[in-house]
Parts: sequence; structure tokens; C-alpha cells
Amino acid sequence: MSLVRRFLVAPSLVRLVRKERGAARISEGYFAPQAGRVSYVRVDGQNCHLVLVTSAPDGSASEERTDVPRAHGDALMDVCSGKAAYDRTGIALGGGREALVDRYAVPGELDLISVSFDGPEEAGGFSVPAWFGPEVTGDAAYDRHAIALQGPPQPGEVALSNAALEAVLDLVEPRFGFGRFGGAAKAGDGEGTMKALRRVAGGAAVAAPVAAEAAPPAEEPAPVAASAPSEPEAAPAEPHADPAPAEAAHEAPVEPATHIDSRIDDVIESLSQALGNPQPHAAPRGEDDIAAEFERWTVRPRRTQQT
Repeated sequence: MSLVRRFLVAPSLVRLVRKERGAARISEGYFAPQAGRVSYVRVDGQNCHLVLVTSAPDGSASEERTDVPRAHGDALMDVCSGKAAYDRTGIALGGGREALVDRYAVPGELDLISVSFDGPEEAGGFSVPAWFGPEVTGDAAYDRHAIALQGPPQPGEVALSNAALEAVLDLVEPRFGFGRFGGAAKAGDGEGTMKALRRVAGGAAVAAPVAAEAAPPAEEPAPVAASAPSEPEAAPAEPHADPAPAEAAHEAPVEPATHIDSRIDDVIESLSQALGNPQPHAAPRGEDDIAAEFERWTVRPRRTQQT
């Protein structure tokens, strides 16, 4: 047997909850209660049930449900004494407990929150959230069958405070990852990722100068005048002047490339040793080996038969 506590809630908070979590339309048709028992037909999407609720003197209730075809449910709905339709949204309160937010549209407008408990002790120990309005559990006019049969009561305006709004935002914002209790990123969460990016960037920075040194220089006029010291008395350079300064200018960057290549070889060797597969340096080949290799790949002319 379960015990349900009901509370009013500000309509603006219900709109916020529905906007973030959505809602499902539920229709119910109630028969007149008899001897402490309430029976009604419930249509939830394509599911249809005939429900029998038996209430105890302590306020707890037991519920029995029977599946019925949708056509039979629609027929029973037509002969019910009262009908109600509301949009329901379930929202977790923490600790494995869920609240049901109902916005009634038929027979009138009303916003209620209901929370179910296993017994009176559990219900009494419930800490009411700040965004809940006044409790109406003891008022029989707010029972679901009473709303369907007699119409919704008029509770008046429910007060809305900043604390209530903050409490609702704390519940709905963790869904998107930026709530105060569910999505704040820690300062050290991306430290490992940044280190990995730095390693990748460092490898790219080493590879870029190597590629730049390996590529042939662009065709630009050699800065002969800038390379050699200018003298006021010197004659202008002849067309067939010695191009040694220009060649020296192109040969100057060779040393950094050799130094970078040696660094790359050291890195490759250290990685190979760390992986347990050391790669020894290949022994230099002599002139005889080079000649033999060239002879093996030399294409010889095919001999043809002479007639």
C-alpha cells in the first residue's frame, strides 16, 4: 500500500519543467465511488487500463489494474460520471524518489505535484523542496476522482520566490551539463588532453622544418647585393659574375636540417627500444655493394633471334 502527498505549485514553474522535460497527456474517466472504492478508466497513449483503488482509514491506498482494449476503454469513457485530462511530467528529486507534476486541462486548470511513499513513516520524513507550494494532501477536494467528478478547486495564486526558481533550475539544468550540481567541469579535467595536444603539436613543429628544408627553394632572384658587403667604389656586378655568394646563401640552411634529421633518428631509435623492438643502425655499404645493387636492377636489352 502506498501513501501519496500532494502539493500545489506555481504555474510558471510547471511551464519551465514541461519545457525542459516534456509531458504526456493522460485521460481518465471516473465512475461514482462506492464503499470506499474508486474505479476509473485510464488512457495513456495507446495503453488503456481499468483501475480499482481501495482506500484505508490511515490514508493509504491499494491499486489494482486490468488491461483493456482501447475500443473498450473508449466505450467505458463515454459512460463515466466525470472526466479529467492532464499533462504529466516526471522529475527526479534525488535519492531515488520521483515527483509527478500534473497540469490539468479538463475539467479546469490546476497544477499539482504528487509524491508516493511506501508508508506513513517514509512520508513523514520527506524533506519538502523549496519549489513546492502549500500541501493539500488532507483536502479531499484535490483527490483525482474529486477533481474529475466535482471540478478543480480554486486555490488562488501560489507565491513564487527566487529560491523556488533556483531549485527548479538545479533539477532541470544537469540534463544539459551545466547545472550547479551536475555539469560543472573541474579545472584539471583537461590536463591530460592538453599534454597530448602539446606532444602532437611538438611533433608537427619538428616535422614542419624538415619538410621546409627538404623542399626545393622557390625561384627568386639571388640576393647577391645583400649577401656581399657593398662598397661605394666597387663596380656593378657583371652578368657572368661568380655565383658563389648565391650558392652559399642556399647552402647555409643545410646544417639545421642535418641537426633535425639526427634528432628524428634519435627519437625513432628511443621509441623502438621502448617498444621492445630495437632497430640497429644499418652498416654503411661499400662501393662494391652499391655496384652490385646497381647491376642487379639494371635493365638489359632483350636478345632477339636473327633469321
